[in-house]
Amino acid sequence: SSLNSSFPDKLKKSILQWAVHGKLVPQDENDEPAEMLLERIRVEKEALIKAGKIKRDKHESVIFRRDNSHYEKRGSEVVCIDDELPFEIPASWRWVRAQTISTKEIKRGKSPQYTENSTVYVFAQKCNVKAGGINMRLAKFLDVSAFCRYPMEEQMIDGDIIVNSTGEGTLGRIGIFRDSDRLNDYPIVPDSHVAIIRTSREFAENYIYYVFRYYQAYLESLGEGSTKQTELKPAVLAELFVPIPPLEEQHRIVESLDKILSVSEQL
Repeated sequence: SSLNSSFPDKLKKSILQWAVHGKLVPQDENDEPAEMLLERIRVEKEALIKAGKIKRDKHESVIFRRDNSHYEKRGSEVVCIDDELPFEIPASWRWVRAQTISTKEIKRGKSPQYTENSTVYVFAQKCNVKAGGINMRLAKFLDVSAFCRYPMEEQMIDGDIIVNSTGEGTLGRIGIFRDSDRLNDYPIVPDSHVAIIRTSREFAENYIYYVFRYYQAYLESLGEGSTKQTELKPAVLAELFVPIPPLEEQHRIVESLDKILSVSEQL
């Protein structure tokens, strides 16, 4: 029946919603404040900028609380963003934009030069399969002569979040790449139809991935252009508001989600 088939889906959405709204696990006042975690990430990004690995964001967002309101500072401009925030979060949590916690620019891959067989894979939309897994057997091969166009940081690494960014049917689909998805230990580069979000390793593993999973339906609705050519711009992903709990709470949330979602997969 249609109820049976839609129930697991609805349940998953509700559980993800509770999780990112701060209602799935209790808050603990002994947890290290979320600010401390965000400060470590700021230091990490500063080091990457100094090392020339990433460019400084000229419109860097800093979100803070004052008199029960949220403000965002960009350059010298400070504005109240209470009307922009998507939902309420617990007092111990903090809001950030996705780009603030990313250790590389949020962008799509390049248009690849394919070949019949080689030692480099190209990650395409169809590798990001619907069940939430990754299937590298659906990948094509990159012409090795084009591999030099990809700096080391453009190759995919464990924990990269993948967002399908163009076309119909899979736009907005979220996946997470793991080293265990690799075939033959070959390097993998993304094509121009997927955007890669690489966040700081300071977060509890999978927490940010679950936040993006929560946003999936919303992201699907943000596609621009005609039906066949809809696209989800990387800038939209970079601006997304991400709720950040204290680190210990992130671990509790992920542990709960892992358990509950694996049960709901079996429904």
